[in-house]
Amino acid sequence: MFYSIVPYDQLFSTNEEEYKYEEVAHNGLTIQVYRKDDKMIIKRVISTDPKVYLDEKYSPGSELKM
Repeated sequence: MFYSIVPYDQLFSTNEEEYKYEEVAHNGLTIQVYRKDDKMIIKRVISTDPKVYLDEKYSPGSELKM
């Protein structure tokens, strides 16, 4: 538990509103990415195959190589 008079949004802000997310197709997968310094950073993978989520190259926060 964390008790504070400071609002939760101020303590744990993620600054996600500064990024524009887009969905791209890569190797037959749909991947949600955002652009940062001319790189595409993976936000999440959209797939029904569980093996894709175990692949480290598609982990959130990693750079997508096109």
